[in-house]
Amino acid sequence: MKSLLKGLLGLAIGAGVLAAPLAATAQDAVDSGLTMYFQMGGNPGDTASLARELGAREAARVLKVNLIEQHSGWDPQKMLTQANEALAGAPDAIAVMGHPGVDAMKPFLDKAKAEGIVVIATDTNLPGTGINYFGADSYGAGRNLASMAIADGGLKAGDKALVYGAFIEGAAGAITAKGTVEQLTEAGIAVDTLQWSQEQVADPSLSVPVLVAYLESNPDTKAILVPGHGGVTAVLAKVLQDAGKQPGEVVAAGFDISVGSIQGVRDGYITAVLDQQPYLQGFYGVLSAVLQKKYGLGGVAMFTSTGSMTKANVDLLEALVKTGIR
Repeated sequence: MKSLLKGLLGLAIGAGVLAAPLAATAQDAVDSGLTMYFQMGGNPGDTASLARELGAREAARVLKVNLIEQHSGWDPQKMLTQANEALAGAPDAIAVMGHPGVDAMKPFLDKAKAEGIVVIATDTNLPGTGINYFGADSYGAGRNLASMAIADGGLKAGDKALVYGAFIEGAAGAITAKGTVEQLTEAGIAVDTLQWSQEQVADPSLSVPVLVAYLESNPDTKAILVPGHGGVTAVLAKVLQDAGKQPGEVVAAGFDISVGSIQGVRDGYITAVLDQQPYLQGFYGVLSAVLQKKYGLGGVAMFTSTGSMTKANVDLLEALVKTGIR
């Protein structure tokens, strides 16, 4: 792992040195001395936040960044409040999540720009703002989730699927859910949608009775897809068990690898899990902030959600999950 980090930092710092004034050195880049606020998402150490935390902390350690972590319980309004609180602290950089949306974030972004504070987005993009972004291609990831469920779960035209997620226009995750619904529809699969609540997002266990009740009322359902929430994905096995379903009877697929989703895949209840690789979001979020602040290297976007976990590779990924890397 150390050699990998050295390689990544060497490439990035090397690029920065080429763009730097002649007096700058690679050592200058490493010893950044910057202060950065970083929005991590849910709660400290939880399923969907730990890998991002560890990635950001590792980059901060190597680059000597004073990292100040913020957790929002995935509440968009709290994210917006935290962004403005960070701004008041006058740091060198701030990493935000785009859940509140471009319109809500614009006053914050404008003020940060005027004050020379670098802003990075992770997990959810802020399209059209031009800030560096590390996370999922939201719409594409939604379509990818549906494609995985179809390919790995054997869904076919005429089957019925439930998509459980965000469907309020402009809400965080709505673009991802749209991609999932459209991919399923194009494949001839009948789609029901169910909007999750903020309470269920904050505490995924509250989703279990809701989804069990849906399955009991809709026994012809062939699949449940969760576009964009690792915590809810992790409880899908319990949903199917409580609904009296056998492994493989209902295709279940969602986002983010976790201990819970690993066990669900092993037991055959969860078919596929899209991996957003939040460690990279944290690590590159810090790294890119340093490079932009010191050398003006911006306009960077990295889509981190190209992989997936199925029974074919669950053993390979489990060790990395236990370390918090995946």
